[in-house]
Amino acid sequence: MTEKKRILVVDDEELNLSLITGILEDDYEVIALTSGEQCLEQFLSIDPDIVLLDVEMPVMDGLQVSRELQIIAQSPIVFVSAKGSLEERLAGYAAGGYDYIVKPVDGYELLAKIKLILEHQAEKKALEQTAQETTSAFMNALSFSSEFGYVVDFALEIYNAKSYSQVAETMLRTLGLFNVDAAVHIRADYGEAFYSNRGQCSPMEQEILILLKDRGRIYDFEQRSQINEKRVSVLVNNMPQNPEEYGRLKDHLPFMLRLTDGYLKNLDIGFQLSKQEKLLRETVQEVSEQFVVIERELKVNHSVFEAAMFDMTKDMEKSLQFLALTEEQEEQLNEIIHSHTERAFGAIDKTSMITKAFNIILTKLQKFVH
Repeated sequence: MTEKKRILVVDDEELNLSLITGILEDDYEVIALTSGEQCLEQFLSIDPDIVLLDVEMPVMDGLQVSRELQIIAQSPIVFVSAKGSLEERLAGYAAGGYDYIVKPVDGYELLAKIKLILEHQAEKKALEQTAQETTSAFMNALSFSSEFGYVVDFALEIYNAKSYSQVAETMLRTLGLFNVDAAVHIRADYGEAFYSNRGQCSPMEQEILILLKDRGRIYDFEQRSQINEKRVSVLVNNMPQNPEEYGRLKDHLPFMLRLTDGYLKNLDIGFQLSKQEKLLRETVQEVSEQFVVIERELKVNHSVFEAAMFDMTKDMEKSLQFLALTEEQEEQLNEIIHSHTERAFGAIDKTSMITKAFNIILTKLQKFVH
């Protein structure tokens, strides 16, 4: 039997603790505490998989508790608060929050978020194990490269990307060489997506990336910075403490973002041209198929018309014998009949010429799209 995941709930109001415990206890092992002090004292012995932390508590609020927990543990912290403005969410994210839920708590939302967080944590552990096995060899191969070399390599590599995900992977791989934890938000003409060098972006990372994308080219808060361009944003969660390293990275990132934004624009143009080319191919193919049908019908009609004109001419010539016309009148009528018959056949011949002209045009169009 699979062991239940352990959820630590911290709230100074018993009613909230009872409500959340009732929602979770069927699926998880729930431990409820009423203060931030109790949380810090018992945290290591409880060793929870997730912490649900009330923001507004006496003596020590949830933000203070979260900052202390960052020092001793890596458990995801979900803030539960009656307030949900941008400032409060930014404060929660800066304090180390993984997600943010606004009271009153919706049971379905809470269960869905916890399930998603646990899936992210499992994926993160798998990625960390893989990273530990590959980082040493990868970093040794690049140990002699300078920071400028990383940027130059990035500028060369990005032009091999064929999709938004490959663009993001190239950027995150380069940022990894600067030893920063980053998330990327791409919002181009043919799609929007979030990427992280830890696998998936947390819900709060996604929310922050969206909220700050229109807050200027560079937005700094706490030890984090978000750099924005029209089609792409990068959120760096751990800017360097060293002032010189910090300054150099702040120089590199805008350049990399400008380059990425321009390449995303080129990708979108390429996608649009491919879409138009596909539409043109389909149109030419459809016109070709329709024209084959038209040409076949014209040939059939041509044969029917020739036969009808021939029969009409013969019938009229026979009928003239019974009209008691003079020889001169009969010749005049015959000339009129033959004259109009020749004009009709001439029109049919011109139709054949038009058909040939269309065939030439279609052949050229097919060569153009192929």
